[in-house]
Amino acid sequence: MAHVENSNKKSCDICQRMNSVELATSRCIDCCDDLCEKCANCHHANRLSMEHRVLSLDDAETADCCSNMTFFCEKHADRKLEVYCFDHEQACCLMCATTEHRKCEKVENLEECAKQASDSNEVKKLRELLENLKGECTDDTANITKSKEKFHVQVNDVRSHIRSIKQSMVEFLNEKEAEFIEQLERVERDKNTQFVDKIEMLSDFQVYLDNDIEKLKNPNDKNKISLFLAMKEIQKNYKSLKENLGAVQSSYKSVDIKLEDDAILTKVLQEPKPFGELVVEETDTNSKTDYLNSTLVLESVLVKSGCRLTDVEAIRDDHVLAICDNHNLLDLFHINECHVASSKLSGKPWAMTKTGELSVAVTIRSPRSSIEFVDLAMDKSPFLTTTKILNLSFKPNGIACDNGTLIVSSTDGLLRHIDDNGTILHTVTVKKGYVYGLCLYSRRIIYSHHIENGKVYVLHDDKLGTQEFTFEHEHLSYPLGVSCDPDGNIYIVGCSTNNVLQMNMNGEFVRQILSKDKDKAIDNPMAVRVAVMGSRPRLLLTCQNEVRLYNFESCGSKSQTEEK
Repeated sequence: MAHVENSNKKSCDICQRMNSVELATSRCIDCCDDLCEKCANCHHANRLSMEHRVLSLDDAETADCCSNMTFFCEKHADRKLEVYCFDHEQACCLMCATTEHRKCEKVENLEECAKQASDSNEVKKLRELLENLKGECTDDTANITKSKEKFHVQVNDVRSHIRSIKQSMVEFLNEKEAEFIEQLERVERDKNTQFVDKIEMLSDFQVYLDNDIEKLKNPNDKNKISLFLAMKEIQKNYKSLKENLGAVQSSYKSVDIKLEDDAILTKVLQEPKPFGELVVEETDTNSKTDYLNSTLVLESVLVKSGCRLTDVEAIRDDHVLAICDNHNLLDLFHINECHVASSKLSGKPWAMTKTGELSVAVTIRSPRSSIEFVDLAMDKSPFLTTTKILNLSFKPNGIACDNGTLIVSSTDGLLRHIDDNGTILHTVTVKKGYVYGLCLYSRRIIYSHHIENGKVYVLHDDKLGTQEFTFEHEHLSYPLGVSCDPDGNIYIVGCSTNNVLQMNMNGEFVRQILSKDKDKAIDNPMAVRVAVMGSRPRLLLTCQNEVRLYNFESCGSKSQTEEK
């Protein structure tokens, strides 16, 4: 975008045409000329330009954001722009119109065009389009920033995982090394014992033989009879001695030791990528999910025996948190159908909301009304830790988080906005009764109410709680959980009707997206959450002791989805 420079850097346009240089001090808005002080005075005195708007350079910049535009023809500098050619989308003078645009179908008077555009709010409409485009840029910037932050977290996760694998391998190898060395030393001791035993036996033989040999030395010096008898005794024992020595010799074997089957470890050491392949997945964020026409396909079922799961939250790309109100537990699952960890809560819970990437706030209804804050540590062994408990003077039900502010529903007809210290910032009056499900989308508060057969209310998130619309349906009874997808479409759980209804962001019924009529597992559903996990949008639904995890699939099988 062009920028009007300071007056000490601009020259008078009229003086330049007369081959002179003077500093400009003002600008004629109608002629689009920068003027020195002398030319500005002459401009005011000239009959043809005395009505023109001449402003200082700074005021001209403020007064007319289009001051960089010229109103004179590019080809005929002395002629003003008088017509606009819609065919070429170009303004020109009359001379150009008669020579270069005479065959064009739509050439109109420039002033008339400008007046019509002003009268038809065309400027306002264009500005709104630009504002919308600017909004898209802002949203995209926020999404990219969020993606960058998420990517940074994932990089740290991979780094921690690799270090954890390395540490586990080192610990494992140290342990196996100790076991192996102990085995090696035990083998050495056993074989050494055998060696020593055989050496001692041979030593005994040598002593015995030395004694006999000594008896046979110097035969001329010995008594002939004694020598004869000793010789016969030795001959008598020789056979037995020979057999015993042969037995010792036959039991002796040459012993070698070596390491076999070391190829496994050698293979790991020679593996160029022992930690696996690093894969960076890029997803086209412009290919948006059509939530209103997608099919729900069951991906997995997470089961916790003996529990009644009243609420659910998606954690990062592959974990799910669920509340068990009959055992006062907060359970963490991996989407690969496995239970990871549990945390005992201070009382009977009902609902929760994410307050951060790895933190939630849980409403506790008894024995003491409170909000319990829980953090998750996603280390080698994930665990949950209660960090704070806020005691309340009312019994809480639903809960939602709005940039650090908690919105809490109760049965007394009030939606309370409180900070994380428990201070009530303001309240919104709603109908008294069982306000259970609660969620927030953009500047909307959506909540379910058991009044009559059950309704869903949508309020504008202002201090007055201005009501936008109310939703009720013949196939909706005892509504509990409510949730919104990224497009603002609303999902309502009918606990008595055993179904999930979908409506668009304008409050119009779209379809019964899940029901017991089509799937017997949809029995007494309570909580629903639509969230993008990784790059995949998913719907989480609690049914008694199950969390059912669905994928949104574009077109295809209707086995899990009902039409209108």
